[in-house]
Amino acid sequence: MRTKVLMATTAMASVVLLAGCSSGSGGGPGGQQVTAVNLNTNGASPGGANTAEVATAVNAFLATLDPAKRDRVEYGFTENQARQTWSNFPATAVPRMGIVLADLTPDQLNAAYAALRVAQSADGAQQDTNIQRSDDYLASLGGQGADGFGALKDYYIAVYGTPSTTQPFMLQFGGHHLARNLTYNGDRVSQTPQFVGTEPTSFVVNGETVEPVRAEATAMFGLMAGLTPEQRTGAQFTSGTFDDLLMGPGQDSGNFPAPEGLPVSQLDDTQKQAVMAAIQAYAGDLNSEAATRLVDKYRSELDQTRIGWSNATGPTDESSYIRIDGPSVWIEFINTRSMSTPDIHYHSVYRDKTNDYGSTKPS
Repeated sequence: MRTKVLMATTAMASVVLLAGCSSGSGGGPGGQQVTAVNLNTNGASPGGANTAEVATAVNAFLATLDPAKRDRVEYGFTENQARQTWSNFPATAVPRMGIVLADLTPDQLNAAYAALRVAQSADGAQQDTNIQRSDDYLASLGGQGADGFGALKDYYIAVYGTPSTTQPFMLQFGGHHLARNLTYNGDRVSQTPQFVGTEPTSFVVNGETVEPVRAEATAMFGLMAGLTPEQRTGAQFTSGTFDDLLMGPGQDSGNFPAPEGLPVSQLDDTQKQAVMAAIQAYAGDLNSEAATRLVDKYRSELDQTRIGWSNATGPTDESSYIRIDGPSVWIEFINTRSMSTPDIHYHSVYRDKTNDYGSTKPS
């Protein structure tokens, strides 16, 4: 394994706009230059990771690669700037680390997917597939930039460190509207930062309706719909409006906005269950035991958590923005303007303030 030369991540606006993703002025544009921060290995994970199984599966994938391909996939665990390179933009606008799936043989591709299935829940792995399918759908529409879309040519996989049960390592997978950053350190695991999105929000392939972010959208809009008029007023943000995510790509300083919105402690049991359902939709993408422990942790912090919204809260309204903000959990969801399709599309980010990249608050 050798130190790689990091590819530039700054994208020209003319390139960015062809992707159908708004760059936004809310603090997390997908094409922002990445500045490495000091990521440590002291993340506050509740444990339960199936690290041995993941390490075995990742090593099995690496074993399928010839030396040249393996060199493209493997990075040192301390290459923090590379680890932070993820985005909602397609790879034509923001080059990714690792190897593009299109350059893998069928056996190598199957081994890569197998590793991701071991690391994630069935729902998480299926969501990856559906988001990739949305890129195929965009490619089928043609038009400017369509030749860059695709389930294989717009998604990359990389491995940081040597997969083992004793030393930290990271499995990174992503591309257009997808970022999985899975960091393991013994019994501990982090699945954040995590970005899931889709354009369009739903589409039909061979008679099947595909909705890659249905679980998250249903839960986030559902918790807002369950508020009383008074609670809805109390949950509205007064700090401003947003046209994209605040803590999206490139926002790794660990400095989150001051908490605002409605305290979950003021909700009834049914409303609290709706908040937990939204959290589960994100945290549940991890392998089951680790996800169960993580959701329990977030549940224990529920009365110190807030929910809020800005602009609108309708499922089809442009710029509907919803947030869950707890001592650890941070989730943002926004309906953002589309460029390649006529309606809105989804951007969503999930972060853990105490465990992003398997690290405590970056410095």
